[in-house]
Amino acid sequence: MQKKNFKLLVLPSVGNISQIIKKFPYAIELTEGKFKDLEIAFQEKGVTITHKGVDLKEFSFVWLSSSWLSRDLAYAVKLYLKNSKIPYTYVEKGTSKVTDHMLFALNDIKTPDTLFFGHKEICKNLKQIKKVCGYPLVIKDTKGSRGAYSILVANDKELIEKLGELPKHKKYLFQRFVPNDYDWGVLVANGKVVSGEKSYPCLGEFRNNTCNGAKEVFVDPANIPIEIKKIALKTSNVLGLSWSRSDIIIDKNTQLPYLMEINRLPGITPKSSEAEGVFKFLSSQIECFVK
Repeated sequence: MQKKNFKLLVLPSVGNISQIIKKFPYAIELTEGKFKDLEIAFQEKGVTITHKGVDLKEFSFVWLSSSWLSRDLAYAVKLYLKNSKIPYTYVEKGTSKVTDHMLFALNDIKTPDTLFFGHKEICKNLKQIKKVCGYPLVIKDTKGSRGAYSILVANDKELIEKLGELPKHKKYLFQRFVPNDYDWGVLVANGKVVSGEKSYPCLGEFRNNTCNGAKEVFVDPANIPIEIKKIALKTSNVLGLSWSRSDIIIDKNTQLPYLMEINRLPGITPKSSEAEGVFKFLSSQIECFVK
């Protein structure tokens, strides 16, 4: 029986690696990788990471490393490789919406179909964006918050135009737009739901953020649907957070819930159940230190 080729991905590649590989007494099929050649697709059928069209599951081993700017991507790759049982080298933890989505996907937390490219030549990938996300879709900053640098686009032409208006130094996700009337904001502290609200966007606005004019309607935690609470609790647990708010949107056509994102630093509305939730959380954290 012919022995399977040993396929090595060096991501990102280091200088003279091809010469170094020649020193090995056995054959190694080398791929010199670049983060800009990665594509990450989060879909209902699962998550895939490809490098120049090749699924990372096809490699025998990945030498993985990173700089400050690519640490979140390296960590997302690490999570994917670990789940796929592909051996790899150690990489430090780095976070962004890319790593959050990876953890959501690997733990069966449903999010809208989402696509990430490691490079900025988006025009070359319009077909893939349309295939995964469709239109309309939302462009999101991978490290943004409160809806900053989030833009709704209706077609290829508008996507190219809007991307040209966004900061060039940032990285972006492309995500299928979920038609909705409101979303849930569920506050979790120490593994318990302590507050919930429905956020209704203002006329002409697709973002459900309060800072963008959305109307908040607070709901007693006992009256939050069980399915919504389960999503928020699972999300908080998966990320290992003692304090967070999950934003969960309801598709108005199918009534299916989708996790949009999780906030580590959510805005707090005064004289609301959120403020009471903050009090309960903070008191639990400091009571043993107060004399």
